[in-house]
Amino acid sequence: MDYLLVKDLEIYANHGVFQSEKELGQKFLVTLKMGYNMKKGATSNNLEDSIHYGVLSKEIYDYFRSESIDLIETVAYKLIEFIYEKYKIVQELTVEIKKPWAPINLPLDTVKVTINRKKRRYFLGIGSNIGDKQEYVNSAIDRLKNTNSIELKNVSEMYTTKAWGKTDQEDFLNCAVEIESYEEPEDLLKITQQIELDLGRERHEKWGPRTIDIDILFCDDEIIYNDDLKIPHPYVQDRKFVLEPLNDFAEFLIHPVLNKTLKQLLNELESK
Repeated sequence: MDYLLVKDLEIYANHGVFQSEKELGQKFLVTLKMGYNMKKGATSNNLEDSIHYGVLSKEIYDYFRSESIDLIETVAYKLIEFIYEKYKIVQELTVEIKKPWAPINLPLDTVKVTINRKKRRYFLGIGSNIGDKQEYVNSAIDRLKNTNSIELKNVSEMYTTKAWGKTDQEDFLNCAVEIESYEEPEDLLKITQQIELDLGRERHEKWGPRTIDIDILFCDDEIIYNDDLKIPHPYVQDRKFVLEPLNDFAEFLIHPVLNKTLKQLLNELESK
C-alpha cells in the first residue's frame, strides 16, 4: 500500500464540550494518512490521477471549521466519512486530531484521538420466506446500496430453496451479495440488523420464518469469533443455499478456516 501523509495541519476551530471552547475556539492539529495505489499517478505524472494534497488540505480546513462539535472523536469520524465519500481511490485512512490547548488544568503536551478505517470485502447472504419474498430481498439490497459507507459490488442470481434447520415452513428466496465497506464488522452487523428491523424482521424462534435475513458470511480472510459475531459464518459449508449463490461470483474465494475454495465446498456438499 502507498501512503499520502498530511501532518499537523493547524486549524483554529470551536470544538469542545465547554461553552468557552465553543465561543473562544482553540488550536487543533490534524494529521491524515491515506492509503491508495499511487502507480497510475506516478507513471502518468498527471495530478488528475492522484490526490491534490493542497486541495485536500483546504477541503479539510473548511470542513473542520464548518460547525461546532462537542467531541473530537465525532469530528475525526466525520472526517473519515467525508474523505471516503470524496476520494473513492482511498483504501485505508487514519485521522488523528490533536488538541494541545485541552482545558484540563494540568500540564500536558497534547490530547489526541486517532481513528483508522480500511475498506474490506464483505460477502453477505440474504433470504426471505414471508410475504413478497422478491420485494423484501430487493429492498434489502437497495438499502445496502444506498448506505453511504457501502459500495455494492456483486449480486448473485435468485435461488428458491427449501428451509434449512427448521423445515416445516415456506421455501426461501436466497441470494448472495459482495460489498466493499470501511465499516468495522461489528458496525456492519448493526447496519444489517437495522435493515432487518426496518423490513419487519421478528425473532421468535431459531431458524424460523422471516421477512428478511441478512448474514455476514465472510470479511476478507478475517476470522472473528465473539458473542455477537462469528466470521466466517459457521454454517457456510453446510448450506447449499449459501454456497450456490456465492459461486455465481466468488467460486475461488478461499474459506480462511477450512482452506478450501467455495467451489470445492459446494462440490463436496453436492456429493454427499
